[in-house]
Amino acid sequence: MWRAWQLDVGTWAVIVWLGWFTVWEAWALARGSYLDTFTAHLRPVFLTAPVTWWIALGLWGWIGVHMLAPDLERWLIDAVGKGTP
Repeated sequence: MWRAWQLDVGTWAVIVWLGWFTVWEAWALARGSYLDTFTAHLRPVFLTAPVTWWIALGLWGWIGVHMLAPDLERWLIDAVGKGTP
């Protein structure tokens, strides 16, 4: 069974990816090259369709809760699910 904060292969892959992404963004911004950042490529999408901000925020919130706080996720599912017949 998977548990939050268990350092298995998947968790290490996410840690490495987030670290690489952070270093890449910081390096590009430190050089003053805003066009070399990953977020610069997403900026036109967010500017032309502002609803994508809400979709991204919702996905980030869901994945964050799902990956890091499974007990909170179960509680939310139970709390919301009790209102349905």
